[in-house]
Amino acid sequence: MGRALPLSLPCLLLLLLHTCIPASWGLQCMQCERNGPCQVEECAGAQDLCRTTIMKIWKGGEEHEVEERGCTHSDKTNKTLSYRTGRQIITLTEVVCGSNLCNRPSPDRPIFFPRTRYLECSSCASSDLSCERGRDQSLQCRSPEEKCVDMVTHWDLEGETPSAMHPRDEQHIRGCGDLSGCPGPTGFHNNHTFHFLRCCNTTNCNGGPVTELQNLPPNEIKCYSCEGNSSDGCSREQASLITCRGPMDQCLEASGTHELGTPNYTVRGCATSSWCQGSHVAEVFSLTHVNVSCCTGNACNNLAWDIQPRTGGTPRFTSCHLSLAVTLLVIVFLWGDTPLRT
Repeated sequence: MGRALPLSLPCLLLLLLHTCIPASWGLQCMQCERNGPCQVEECAGAQDLCRTTIMKIWKGGEEHEVEERGCTHSDKTNKTLSYRTGRQIITLTEVVCGSNLCNRPSPDRPIFFPRTRYLECSSCASSDLSCERGRDQSLQCRSPEEKCVDMVTHWDLEGETPSAMHPRDEQHIRGCGDLSGCPGPTGFHNNHTFHFLRCCNTTNCNGGPVTELQNLPPNEIKCYSCEGNSSDGCSREQASLITCRGPMDQCLEASGTHELGTPNYTVRGCATSSWCQGSHVAEVFSLTHVNVSCCTGNACNNLAWDIQPRTGGTPRFTSCHLSLAVTLLVIVFLWGDTPLRT
């Protein structure tokens, strides 16, 4: 037999790379939908966290639970939200982590819902019209980090027909929460939508009349408003100039790929500075690979202008995975449809 030829250094390196380097470099998370079976999911490029989302509903002494796991983007943080609607208490908890399969279900490490009571807040929801009728109930928060929250989500300011993606049933929510954007207020509005969040930390400080866009005082800024792409919804002819209200004194322009597959989907309107960071836009408008820019002059988000990103760097690019929590928090809440009705 002949003597085997020694491997050259380049060949040896190639062999080592082939045998020692995994085929995938992306983060891997457990992916489970609505209490279904779990499987390993390789996260997309901008999704570098794993999430576990749990919604619990208490009614008449019975408890129902919906659980999801999957990938999410880097701007996500741990969050909680609880509120009353009718005789139900709905509690949402989302936990994120950053290592492979860190959201694996484990009976030894359940997510803990503390029973200790802390801050007392006003609570209501539009699904039973308790917010609109001023019929707030008391709700005890279950974490020292939670504050009293007041959330507003209107999708059809021009009388558009609600859809599965944009239902009407939770336009107003009050309760307890530990949410990004608080204490705020943080918000966005244009001719089509109005999103607003404020938090406070004294007893029932989130009570009173519901927040409506028309009741917020105009400020000194005017911005262009539109939603859609350059040929449908956000063309030069369809964009209109609006007067900004309340704390929303930045002109925002955001673009990305819509969850329905529409590329170059654009949103323009008035926003608080917190909306210029990207994560709120990605979640609320179901966009991936979002590019957000803000400016402070009148009509500075005009389609003909090359507006500059906010001070502090280049535009933020992010990716959004529509989790249970996203749908619930946007317009409840299922973070477009509700998975569990009683």
